[in-house]
Amino acid sequence: MFNRLFGKEKQVQPSRSSGGGNSSTAKTMEDMDAAIELLEKREAALEKRMEGELAKAKQLYAKKNTQGALQCMKRKKMYEEQLLNIGAQKQNLETLKFTVQNQSMNQEVLRAQIRAKDELKRSNKQMKAEKIEDNMDDLMEEMDRANQVSEALRQPLDNNFVDEDELMNELEMEIDGMDLEETQGTDMKLPEMPAVPSQKLPAKPAKTTTQEDEDALAALEAELA
Repeated sequence: MFNRLFGKEKQVQPSRSSGGGNSSTAKTMEDMDAAIELLEKREAALEKRMEGELAKAKQLYAKKNTQGALQCMKRKKMYEEQLLNIGAQKQNLETLKFTVQNQSMNQEVLRAQIRAKDELKRSNKQMKAEKIEDNMDDLMEEMDRANQVSEALRQPLDNNFVDEDELMNELEMEIDGMDLEETQGTDMKLPEMPAVPSQKLPAKPAKTTTQEDEDALAALEAELA
């Protein structure tokens, strides 16, 4: 009956995947999608029939054919009940789709956890605590040897080795001695200077004109001699 109403349903090819669980889940999802699509087509057909029965009932009622109008309304009511059933079926299928998808995801998570657990077991078998401690001890010993070699290679090759700390101490002593001498030189007292007389010195007697002439004459005679 459905094939006559909606045409022959297309056969959906199941998707192929690497895992058997994934293939089964995909096939289940495709089947539910096909069922939902079929129900939606049935809904559209019933809605058209309801509209047709309602239009026919109006025409018969206008022609005073009450019985015919009632029969049309009864068929319309029957189609409405079928629509309600189809709506409930669609809702159930959508719920199942969600549940299947969620369960498939849970299976993938579980498989990933199992693989991780197996990998951890394999790794832990290869890494025992005793072996790790022995390896760390050997590693520290080799590092000590490497440090000893580095220390030996840093030793100077010439015999004129000078202790830098000793030189710095000598320099500091020299600087301290210079500071001490400068301090002592600053503290030395200057010799006392004679006091400035409080009274004025007697003025030098001024030369008279006659004496100046005599001096000039004596100088001239000295030049002529």
